[in-house]
Amino acid sequence: MIKLKHVRPSDLPTKRVRARDGSVVQMKVVQSDSPTLAEDLLAAFRSNVRRIKAEQRKRDRASQNAAQV
Repeated sequence: MIKLKHVRPSDLPTKRVRARDGSVVQMKVVQSDSPTLAEDLLAAFRSNVRRIKAEQRKRDRASQNAAQV
């Protein structure tokens, strides 16, 4: 059985790029020749999911607060 090295999203470098609409987007950078490629991809995926869910919760709370007013 192969033991996977635990890679945290904070271990991966972050790159800021501009989207087509002009907004700034942060992206986790994964090196394709990394010996821990699978773990790097998993860490980047988890980080993206966590960020997207947090943004959705924030939008949901804002819409609920607007509906209460």
